[in-house]
Amino acid sequence: MITTKPTIEVARSAGWCFGVERIVQMAEKLLDETPDGPVYCLGELIHNPQEVARLRAKGMVFVKSHEELPPLKPGEKRKVLIRAHGVAPSVKRALHEKGYEIYDGTCPLVTIPQRFARELAEQGYRLVIMGHIEHPEIQGILGHLDGLNAQVDVITGPEEVDKLRLKASDRVGLISQTTHPFERFAQLIGRVLEHCLEVRAYNTICQATFDRQEAIRELAQRCDIVIVIGGRNSSNTCRLAEIASQYTTCYHIEDESELKGEWFWGKKHIGISAGASTPTHAITAVQAAIEQLVSKLSTASG
Repeated sequence: MITTKPTIEVARSAGWCFGVERIVQMAEKLLDETPDGPVYCLGELIHNPQEVARLRAKGMVFVKSHEELPPLKPGEKRKVLIRAHGVAPSVKRALHEKGYEIYDGTCPLVTIPQRFARELAEQGYRLVIMGHIEHPEIQGILGHLDGLNAQVDVITGPEEVDKLRLKASDRVGLISQTTHPFERFAQLIGRVLEHCLEVRAYNTICQATFDRQEAIRELAQRCDIVIVIGGRNSSNTCRLAEIASQYTTCYHIEDESELKGEWFWGKKHIGISAGASTPTHAITAVQAAIEQLVSKLSTASG
């Protein structure tokens, strides 16, 4: 029973990051400048289904691969936007060959692991990347290693180190997907050092990811429940939900329509956080919906 109105607190760091805001602004500008369309985008612009749907309604055409792009007629000009997660250099070459105008929306922070991965591979290190092999950011990083005779392993975390069968003589280079938890990367470094004499690691986890993870860790420890907003296909949003779940009850939703009143029975302190692909208006909408649900519960209990 709710007898007093609970407090609702939004994490001090939540929602859109620099890279996401930058590419959404790029998409809006391209659409405005191309009223006759279409403007193409390779893959989903960001991992937020609602935002992708909004841009699709404005005329953006999303394709999974450059191979899906239609051939251009002589003299025809068409624009293609590269998603924030980046692509392999070979994909850019293919776009140039097809005659498309390329607008690169790769987050500047995503270019850092791309650069370090190639540097480590060129210097003969066995490259170990912490991330999900199917994630577009990892695919982009691997694409930057084309032409190199490099030994590369992609693992999800420190618990998979034994599968690598490392030897003391291995020279190992470590990087991470930008959205992975820092503490897991630190654990990975420690585990690899148990096996190898030479380890070179670069902290490629972006500051926005780190800030959001630290903020939700602080928030979750003083809340009865935490609501995390963002696409279920968003790696960084899933990480936020995982962290919050270590300390309290947590629900991962994409928008306010998924909220259920019974979640808030007896709760005194409600926390809200959001992934880096979640716009501010989505956070505001969820907060307003929670306030309405809590108000109804208070009325019912009274």
